[in-house]
Amino acid sequence: MNATTSKRTVVFNADGWRTAADGPRWLFAEPGRLRAVWRLATFAIAASVLQPVLESLIAPLFALLSRAVGEPIAGYEWTMLCAVWGASAFTLRTIDRAPWERMAMHVHAWRTRSLVTGVALGSAAIACTVLLLFATQSMHVSVVAHRIDDIAASSWSSSAVRLAVMLAPAALWEEIVFRGYLWTVAVDAGGVRIARWATSTAFAAIHITNPGASAQSTLLVFVAGWCLGLVRERTDSVPAAWGAHFLWNWTMAAVVHVPVSGWVTETPRYKAVFTGPTWWTGGGWGPEGGLAALLVLSAAIWWSMPHRSVHLYRTESTSQ
Repeated sequence: MNATTSKRTVVFNADGWRTAADGPRWLFAEPGRLRAVWRLATFAIAASVLQPVLESLIAPLFALLSRAVGEPIAGYEWTMLCAVWGASAFTLRTIDRAPWERMAMHVHAWRTRSLVTGVALGSAAIACTVLLLFATQSMHVSVVAHRIDDIAASSWSSSAVRLAVMLAPAALWEEIVFRGYLWTVAVDAGGVRIARWATSTAFAAIHITNPGASAQSTLLVFVAGWCLGLVRERTDSVPAAWGAHFLWNWTMAAVVHVPVSGWVTETPRYKAVFTGPTWWTGGGWGPEGGLAALLVLSAAIWWSMPHRSVHLYRTESTSQ
């Protein structure tokens, strides 16, 4: 071997950690993981393809059920639920190669404690909002007269069940999308703080097309999305956020009989009537669009802050 060896010229590699086999940077955030925009696009395409396919398969079943009960039963929310669930499974397994734990949809996320926590939080929030409206004399209950053959004249229990069949899957597929997959991708891209802002903004954006939407209602939906994100974050459970979301909507529709995000539902026997200003009550959007709800939700966010501080302090103390 010669005493003098030729020196190799070291050329700076801008990619550093990446080899050509890892793919281009515009496509991959790191080896083996697509960038957030492509992960979300894959999820959206998968859901868009699955939904009409499932609707064509399930439509005959819902038509049969409608004839059996003598009332129309919409299957859209159920096909959407199946579609986003399938899209989540497909994207997690084939694109992200991650387990359900990443999306807070694991077995423990469905435990009774998590579900009860979500249900209790959602029920308490809307109950406080309604009580505040009654306390300020901005709402009262009015008896509703119906024709004998009117579907809305049916019993409270049958109406409550119909609304649950519609609202439960609707709330679940929205939570799987926003506090589930979108939250997971946002955390990977920028952390929990980015996830809170991104999911709440997207959640508010999809409600802009609802009847009667306004700047104020959009702000309120954003705050509601923030609160649901806190539920998901604190419990590590998308089902807990679903419980809160579902009970909030179902209580407005089935118990108080007021609009839900601008949609008017059945009012068997009675309904709540707003007598206060729209900016306070929410008007045709429902209580979740008024400043009364904003006060309650803001108080819930404030209440959660000390618990978060204690949790972080304990974590830091334990790690030292």
